[in-house]
Amino acid sequence: MKTSHGVIQGYNGVAAVDNKHQIIVEAQAYGQGPEQDLLLPMVDGIDRRFEAMGESDVLKQSQVTADSGFHSQSGLKGLAERRIDGYIADPKMRQRDPRFVDRDKYKARHRKERAAYEGRSGLFKPRDFDYDPEHRTCICPAGHALYRNGRHNNIAGRLAEKYTAPKSACTGCELRVRCLRHPDRTAVRQVAFFKDKVPQQSKSPTERMIEKIDSPRGKRVYHQRLGTVEPVFGNHRNHGRDRFTLRTRIKVNIQWLLYSVVHNLGKAHRYGDVVA
Repeated sequence: MKTSHGVIQGYNGVAAVDNKHQIIVEAQAYGQGPEQDLLLPMVDGIDRRFEAMGESDVLKQSQVTADSGFHSQSGLKGLAERRIDGYIADPKMRQRDPRFVDRDKYKARHRKERAAYEGRSGLFKPRDFDYDPEHRTCICPAGHALYRNGRHNNIAGRLAEKYTAPKSACTGCELRVRCLRHPDRTAVRQVAFFKDKVPQQSKSPTERMIEKIDSPRGKRVYHQRLGTVEPVFGNHRNHGRDRFTLRTRIKVNIQWLLYSVVHNLGKAHRYGDVVA
């Protein structure tokens, strides 16, 4: 499983928790790091758990929140088809937070400092390229012609014309360190010249979710997630239940379910009838 610590032999424990008592209502262990395609399997697992207890359509009466790791077009579409009130963060949600309005300023400063540290005086920008929109030609600062590889590219909702340098032009070029952000691992330079906005079409599931989660109500609902599910994983870690000791998914999944049972029993023992 590929993780931030490299490739390991491990499993990913996923849990769904109720907001009122932090009781685990569904848990599954998966042999994969990415979670984008795990949202709907977890939702279906919750339904099966409650149906086994004689309860149906529980999620249609609830709100489902998940972090950006579970965000995908298919997952959001599946929630809509099931008529579930979901609040799933997208990878750029924090960037739209007004508390991070200065992020670009610090990002630009970081790039300048890194360029100075690496002996680069700053990267070439699209305006440094000789672009002729009428004849559709583009010449790089080193005098090499780039070839066009798309006239109607959709980049963040805007139409762009893209140009790419041939390998023969970039390999060994003396301006390579000023043209490529990572000259050690990037082969050639690409540059895009923006034009009109893409014609508005019907909103995608992601666009509808962005509007929903950015609304005042959406922010209030989603921000409860942090105090709902994260303490459960903290409880697992505090009691040494943060490592699997078995192999194969069947055995690991049983161990993860047992961890969840122990957590729930601890809640019932501490709070008694309050949890019940």
